Amino acid sequence: MNKSLNISTQITRLVICLLITAPAVATASVNTATDPAVSDTTAPLSEDMANSTEDSTKPLFNPASAIHIKTASQLTDQLGYQNSPSDTKLTHTEKHWSDERREDVQDQLHLWANNMNAWFGEPDSKNPATANLRVILDTRWVDDPVAGSSVTVEPRVRGRLKLPVLERRLSLIIGDTDLDNEAELRRDSTGRSYHTQTSEQDKIIDRQKVRSDNASIALRWSRFSESIDSELGVETDIDVGIRSLDDPFIKVSVDKDWYEDEQLRVKSDTFYRYGLDSEHYARGGLELKLASRADRFINNRTAIHYRHQDNNERTTWNNDLRQIHHFGNQKQLAYGISTGGDFAQDTPLLNSYGPAISYRQPVWRDWLYLQTELNYYNDKALHKDHYPSALLRMEALF
Repeated sequence: MNKSLNISTQITRLVICLLITAPAVATASVNTATDPAVSDTTAPLSEDMANSTEDSTKPLFNPASAIHIKTASQLTDQLGYQNSPSDTKLTHTEKHWSDERREDVQDQLHLWANNMNAWFGEPDSKNPATANLRVILDTRWVDDPVAGSSVTVEPRVRGRLKLPVLERRLSLIIGDTDLDNEAELRRDSTGRSYHTQTSEQDKIIDRQKVRSDNASIALRWSRFSESIDSELGVETDIDVGIRSLDDPFIKVSVDKDWYEDEQLRVKSDTFYRYGLDSEHYARGGLELKLASRADRFINNRTAIHYRHQDNNERTTWNNDLRQIHHFGNQKQLAYGISTGGDFAQDTPLLNSYGPAISYRQPVWRDWLYLQTELNYYNDKALHKDHYPSALLRMEALF
C-alpha cells in the first residue's frame, strides 16, 4: 500500500510541475529542438524522417517502417508502450529533478511488472518484464451554440505490463480504454467533438467521469491462436477485464494488413466487446495511407460503430481524411476534414462535418509532449451549426 501511495504521489507531483511550467513551454521547446543531446526515442523512425527532411527529393518510402502514426490500439502502443523511452537512459548532460522522479516511477513500475511476472514461473533475467505508462492531462474548450462556452479538464491514464514468462503473450492493461481507440484528431463518431454530456457537466473537472474512465483493468492475450493468425494473416488480441468499476467485459480484436508497397498501405482493424453493463459494442475500420515523401503522407480512415444496450440499437459511421507532415525532433502537423453520421435502413446519413488541425511536439524534456487541436464541426441531430472547439494536451511517457 505504501508503494502504491508513493508512486501516486510522484505522478501527482510531476503533473503539478508540468502545470506550473506550462507558461515556459514555448521557450523551452526551442532549446529542446536544437539540443543534439536530446534523444528521439519515442518513435522508431524519427532519424529516418529527419534525414528525409534534408533530402526532400526522396520520392518514396516503406510504409511498414516509416509510417508511425497509427490508429486504435496501435497508436497507444506507439505513443506509450512499444516505442516509449522508458527503457533507455536519458542523454541530457544534467538531469532535472523531474527526470529523477520519472526514473523513480519507472523503477517502481518495472518492479511491479517483474514481481507479477514471477507469479507465473521462473523469470528470465535476460528477458525481464516491462511496464509503460501514459499520463495525460486534457484541457478542452468548446463554444457550444446550445450549451454555451465551457472549459473542462480531464486527467487520463493508460498503462501496460508485459509478462514474458507467459509465452510472451500475456500483458496487463490498465486505465482509460478510450485511448486505445483514439487516433490523431479523432472525435466522437456523432460529431460532438470531445464535448459529451456528463453527470457533472457544469464543473471544470468531472470527478465521477474521471474515476469511471480510468478505472479499467484487463488481461490481454495476444496472438490467441498462432495457427489461425499465420493462416489468415491476422493479428488477434483477447481482453478479459472490468471497465468503469462495474462493467466486466470480454473483447476480441482482429487486425489485418491487406496490401503494402512503397507508396500505399491498406489495413483493417476490427473488435467486438461485450460488457455486463455496456452490452454489445463492435467497430470495424479501414485505413489507407498514401505516401508522397518519407516525411509526408495522406491518411484516410473509415469506421463503422455498432452499439446495442438496453434494447436500443445504433449504428454510426465516420471518415477522417488527413494530410500529415513529420518534421525533425518528433514534430508533427496534421490537418484535414472529418465527416460522420448515422444509418437509416442501411443508408448512411450525414450528420456532422468540418475541418480540423493538430500540432504535436516534445517540450522541455524528450518524454514530455504538448499537443494542440482545433476543429470546427456541426451537429445536425442536436441542431448545432458549426462551432469551434480546441484541445490542449500535455502527455508524459514513463
